[in-house]
Amino acid sequence: MKKKFLVGKIILLILTFALVSCEKEEFTEAGNNKTYNEEVKADSKGNLVTVFKGREVRLGEGMVRSWISVDANGYPREIGVEFTPEALKGLPLNSGHENTIVLPLHLKARELTPFDHIGLNWNPTGHDPQGVFTVPHFDVHFYMISVAERNAIPEWSLNSDAAFNNYPAKGHMPMDYITLPGAIGAEPQMGKHWLPSNLGAYLPFSKIMILGTYDGQFIFVEPMVTLQTLNNIRASMEFPYSQPDFFDVPGNYPTRYNIYLDPKTQNRYITLSEFVPR
Repeated sequence: MKKKFLVGKIILLILTFALVSCEKEEFTEAGNNKTYNEEVKADSKGNLVTVFKGREVRLGEGMVRSWISVDANGYPREIGVEFTPEALKGLPLNSGHENTIVLPLHLKARELTPFDHIGLNWNPTGHDPQGVFTVPHFDVHFYMISVAERNAIPEWSLNSDAAFNNYPAKGHMPMDYITLPGAIGAEPQMGKHWLPSNLGAYLPFSKIMILGTYDGQFIFVEPMVTLQTLNNIRASMEFPYSQPDFFDVPGNYPTRYNIYLDPKTQNRYITLSEFVPR
């Protein structure tokens, strides 16, 4: 009886150790990005790069993931989101700004760029302003704050108005971007949204670059792209976007956003590129 008890105790200890080890290994792997893919390939312009991929996340009937490409000198070339063809099918009809899909970034992306994670939002009926962005589209937020900091951003209220409308100092946002006071453009777990001052040039809406702030900080860049644009894309599209004069945090900041199709896989991409050290 004593022997059976001892054997049982040993088995229990082994199982406990195995469970703890598995939990620790999962955390360690996620922290060190061992589970993330890495490959060397030629980019769309024929340059040899190393691509570091984040974990796949389900969307629609397919998958999406983040990734970053790095050149032979260790400099970032492009960062963005990859959609498999099936990801654009069977999309939920009850999604919106309040439903953020967090796409973790590979450690390499967090080391070489100011970005912490990507927040992907699918808007089947669009969102405000009415008649402007009220078509099915994706918001791709490249956040420069942590998930915890982003989740702490409250709903707009008279109490939170001061933080939403505490704008960065002059020169820390592009001169040709504007925002409006009060609750307009103030979203919980996102921040205050800024639009190009020449908004009419982007209508009817198919793609646009939005910027965001909260409590005095520039916290995200946000390419918005319609589902129709992604479904119908054939040729690559590249667009420069306005930059601030000053940056609070030194780093490599992108200056262009891109939308394109891989003709072999039919995967779609929304990315940022043309990094400049600030």
